[in-house]
Amino acid sequence: MVNLLACLLTVALTLFSSFTHAQPVTATLDRTQIVRGETVTLTIRVEGQQGGVQMDLSPLEASFQVVATRTSSQMRSINNSMEAWIDYNLTLFPLHEGDIDIPPLLVAGEYTQQLAIHVDPKTETTIAGQDLFMEALINKDSIYVQEQLLFTIRLYYTINGIRNPIFTELEMPDTVIQMIGTPNQYEKLVDGVRYGVYEKQYALFPQRSGTLTIPDIMFRGEVTDGSSNYVFRNLNTRTITSYAEGYSIDVKEKPADYPADAVWLPASNISIRETWDNDFSNVRVGDALTRTIEFEANGLDGAALPPITFPAIASVNTYPEPPEISRSYVGGNIVGERIQQNSMVVTEVGTIRVPGVTLPWFDIDTEEVKYATIEDTAVRVGPVRTTSQDEPMSLGGSSLDDSTGDSPQSANALPETPLVSGTQTPLWVLVLAAALTALLLAFTVHTVNRRRSETERVNKATPVGAPMYRQQIAPESESIAFKEFVQACSQSHLPALRLALIAWGRQYFADADLHNLDELAQRTGDKEIKAICINIQQALYGESSQDAQSLQGEIQRLQVLITDLRTQHKLAQTKAVKDQDYSLPPLYKS
Repeated sequence: MVNLLACLLTVALTLFSSFTHAQPVTATLDRTQIVRGETVTLTIRVEGQQGGVQMDLSPLEASFQVVATRTSSQMRSINNSMEAWIDYNLTLFPLHEGDIDIPPLLVAGEYTQQLAIHVDPKTETTIAGQDLFMEALINKDSIYVQEQLLFTIRLYYTINGIRNPIFTELEMPDTVIQMIGTPNQYEKLVDGVRYGVYEKQYALFPQRSGTLTIPDIMFRGEVTDGSSNYVFRNLNTRTITSYAEGYSIDVKEKPADYPADAVWLPASNISIRETWDNDFSNVRVGDALTRTIEFEANGLDGAALPPITFPAIASVNTYPEPPEISRSYVGGNIVGERIQQNSMVVTEVGTIRVPGVTLPWFDIDTEEVKYATIEDTAVRVGPVRTTSQDEPMSLGGSSLDDSTGDSPQSANALPETPLVSGTQTPLWVLVLAAALTALLLAFTVHTVNRRRSETERVNKATPVGAPMYRQQIAPESESIAFKEFVQACSQSHLPALRLALIAWGRQYFADADLHNLDELAQRTGDKEIKAICINIQQALYGESSQDAQSLQGEIQRLQVLITDLRTQHKLAQTKAVKDQDYSLPPLYKS
């Protein structure tokens, strides 16, 4: 018995020690020498393990970015001996060149061995023949503070079906970053190889002098390898990366000779233009003049252009309008525009002098101070307009005969012959004219009363504000028709509700031939909507005793169902647009 207990104790201690002992851990690299911009795969294998383990990856953050991770576990039997392990595959992106150490990592209670890789700089020879590479370009190595710097990122690829493309976000302190337009896509031959190109352009405006550091740009995406998971039939994907080196830009201060009291405006060109809405040759007291001044700056945002303060002008009341500020993109450059309008009402006779405008700016091409100028304008103002000044009055279109000009009576005499006389017009003609007039009057009264009755009948059938069918199908009309449908639901008026529901359905399904609730319910494919539409039609045209009040609950439910239908449709559209935005087009069109 004692020997049996000793054996059992020995077995228990052996099992306990085997369970408490840390699992063997090894680390390997798929390669030890790479080119800047490429990734390396670190595989950590934990023996005798099938579940998840604890690991600390923070030591990698100093020299690497962990791009992707995936795991795989295996089990096999050799000579009736079971072996199991789990592999952790880490895709690492080196952050700098040269010799880089992969420090020991704490995994499952044990540390992995230290590994090392060597990262060579990227050259033209290493780019040639690659199926994916990037480049980053700037238009200048040195700029002035607040000057526009153009920064372009181009991704070249020959791989089809790149999904979930992600670029490094540009984040630079004390810098205004604006993306120019939308990403551009085209094809380009590089060393005889046709590449698809995905291009993004930015305008950078540093707000402080010194050194502007543009970070390295990294691209990450996914492609399928053609295989699939046997159980779930999911396509296996692999992560692809590319890299473009950043820049250090020298940002110079504002020149000392620039006017100290002026707003700093570095640009390649600034123009100013003045227009008036009235002719200066015929300005009178009380007339209103509108003065429009337009600024256009090549290389600056419209918000950077300063407002103009107009001094007061004697004998003129001035009413400034809110400015119009905009930006556009011309030839890859930002062009800013600012428009200011002043309405002026003249109050006194004389000559008024409208002051001009002078705007200093710095030409970044010639590196000299220039001025955009509008000269003073002189406006001569006449007295208040009168009828005699504008359009002389006349008594008639015919002139008087000189031979009878001495007789005022003959000049102003009117013909004394009556237009209709009793001796010339028979009595029966007058009676017939009176009868026809009375008949026409009676017909007019009858027509007015008939139209009034028809209008009252329509108003009783359809309340004010009830929607009518929109014959023209347009995307923007759907939201208006839906608001009218919601309003009809709140009015609890079944005829108006029916009209509003059909009007919405015509716009939602873009079908001008949709004219009844049966077609609408069939198009939605919703059984509950169909049942409610049937109840509404029975209440309107059948022998049902139901009215709008008894159907109030179903009307509210109908509004909820239609709202959910629109929401799901919008979510589907948003997802489709997002999927399209986050996938690069195939390089070769099929």
